[in-house]
Amino acid sequence: MKGITWINLLLGVWLIVAAIARGAMGVVMTNDVILGVLLIGFSWWMLAAFVPPVGAAWFEMLCGIWLIVSPFVLGYSRVQMSMGNDVVVGIITLIVAAVAARAISHTPTAAA
Repeated sequence: MKGITWINLLLGVWLIVAAIARGAMGVVMTNDVILGVLLIGFSWWMLAAFVPPVGAAWFEMLCGIWLIVSPFVLGYSRVQMSMGNDVVVGIITLIVAAVAARAISHTPTAAA
């Protein structure tokens, strides 16, 4: 399970680097940097924890959903490069987080 979590950590880094490299401004830059930092933080938490919290994976799924809908909600859907990047990263984030959440919830613990 922890191996797949690295993907979302790298996607968080990618969101920040891609926003800077594209020269994104305003709401696009803010959205991508905030989501990138959140993905990095929650992925790191899941990787560092002895028993990863399933809530962190659920939060990453919400981040993935937000990345998919944010170009339309925040009004930058006409900026094709930014929209495409956010939607693709959102879909991958959502899938990876769902797999991680399933793995965490099915992992036996010492108390079980």
